[in-house]
Amino acid sequence: EARLAAARVSGARRLFTAAAVNRPDLLLLDEPTNHLSIGAVLWLARELTTSSVWAERIVMIVSHDRVFLDEVCTDVLHISGAARRLTQSHGNYSMWAKRRATQQKTFERTAAVRAAEIEKLKEFAGHGYRYGGSSSAINKMKMKEKQAEKLEEEAGAEEEALAALQEDAELPLTLKAGGELSGFAVQLRDVGFGYDAKRPPLFTGAELGIDSKSRVVLLGENGLGKTTLVKLMLGTLEPSSGEVHRAGQARVGLVNQHHADQLDLTLTPLQFLMDKFPGDGSYAHEQALRSHLHGAGVLSEHQVLPASALSGGQRSRVALAAVSYAAPHVLILDEPTNNLDLESVAALADCVERFEGGVVLVGHDQYFVGRVAKEVWAVEDGRLRKQGSFEAYRKVQLAKIHAEQP
Repeated sequence: EARLAAARVSGARRLFTAAAVNRPDLLLLDEPTNHLSIGAVLWLARELTTSSVWAERIVMIVSHDRVFLDEVCTDVLHISGAARRLTQSHGNYSMWAKRRATQQKTFERTAAVRAAEIEKLKEFAGHGYRYGGSSSAINKMKMKEKQAEKLEEEAGAEEEALAALQEDAELPLTLKAGGELSGFAVQLRDVGFGYDAKRPPLFTGAELGIDSKSRVVLLGENGLGKTTLVKLMLGTLEPSSGEVHRAGQARVGLVNQHHADQLDLTLTPLQFLMDKFPGDGSYAHEQALRSHLHGAGVLSEHQVLPASALSGGQRSRVALAAVSYAAPHVLILDEPTNNLDLESVAALADCVERFEGGVVLVGHDQYFVGRVAKEVWAVEDGRLRKQGSFEAYRKVQLAKIHAEQP
């Protein structure tokens, strides 16, 4: 599996180099950063922004990695499902997001002022007798009524615009946690591991402790052992040398990029959780599951739809809800952002920051890693080494890329 991951990245570079040789007029990249390491993502961004081949050609990208988009893109195309419209904005993603936030605030202020004015006009029109019953007062009442109707028509005409501005909003996400534990929940003591005794081990001498306040990210090129470290923490693999100690009372939960894909598409989110956590079968237990799903951002109307009718982001929320219902003391996230859109990535980052337990992350999304990580560890040259910071690690990777390329 590790060798396959490394070969996949190497193959991607070869394919991309071949594309550059063929010099297509249009290059389409659909989630190109999925399954890449941060080093590979940085390489791809540099290739797209510095190569003379791509400077003269059109590159269209679908991606949820906002840092990658900021570095690469000169224009943003936004597809509105509410307005059924495609709009183009000059600038990178952050510039687009800033303009959109300004539009939302302006629209909200305008709508609030208009609503207050409508209420005022209607109050006068409905109770104008307070101001006298003369013909002039009655005429004024009618005029105010017509003004209110006109403003309501304006509000109705802008409903589509409002829906288009609000459609990217993401519901908050809350996950249950086991709370604090004394000491380490998981500890690696001089751990080494290799899949093949005839080959050098992936790593040796790994030392790492995870407690209920940890925010650890594991980085490194694909195939060097990040997911293997996760499996050792979970106990699905045993070390070739050293010891992995797991506290007896510690609950460890795993969320990976395949969790949402493993849902039974014929079951509703509520049925899925009831099958997984049958409890005592009571109405109170069902209500507890409903409440938990709602906290994970799975609304009541979505809880009774088959999973096949849900979006990828909604399925991911169901998978997260299932993992967190057991209230883990440590949550392991292995490439959790691959199936999420930009807003969902931000919502998950908010959630992880609030999570009252330890977090271990394997990821390549620079925005997400930057938001979540407090400790940065890299697997390289057969060792697990602590880094000064994510930014320091990133600078080292960029230096390597600069050294490799003319």
